[in-house]
Amino acid sequence: MPTAGIEDRAKHADYQKAVERARAAGRTPPGRFRVRWRDETGSLRTLTVATRHLAMAARDDLTHGWAPMTLERLVDMWAAVPLATRHPGPPRLPNRKPLDRHVLPRHGGKLAVTITRADVERLVLALRADHNLSPSTINSVVGTLKRALEFGVRYGHLPSNPALGVRPIRQLA
Repeated sequence: MPTAGIEDRAKHADYQKAVERARAAGRTPPGRFRVRWRDETGSLRTLTVATRHLAMAARDDLTHGWAPMTLERLVDMWAAVPLATRHPGPPRLPNRKPLDRHVLPRHGGKLAVTITRADVERLVLALRADHNLSPSTINSVVGTLKRALEFGVRYGHLPSNPALGVRPIRQLA
């Protein structure tokens, strides 16, 4: 199993300059914490995240032998677990079609621990800008994403669910 370390870049001069440039341009500043490890080939890898909590979750995944998980891989794992139902018959799997159609093309390759609430809210705005989608469709996509991310929290792949607290879009009258 690889060992991973966490580096706080708050006092690094290059990090402080990058934060100033981002704020001047009206962008989100870069992540403050850096997780470093060597992969199985011996190459040095890094992952930059915004909070110490996310860095510790990524470090814990790495020390357990798990590679940092992308959102697409998390959705694959979630969709493979049957739903608990009281109905007889074969087990049903979660419906992943809304995520395949609207979320994974935009964020599927992104590491799951780096997804923030702002990313989810930007996704809602992007889906809302697409005039072909009704508010109920957008709410369905966000609800499905919440369930997939909650699966990641329950099984220890994410420290928290970034989609919690994102309000549903009101239906047009």
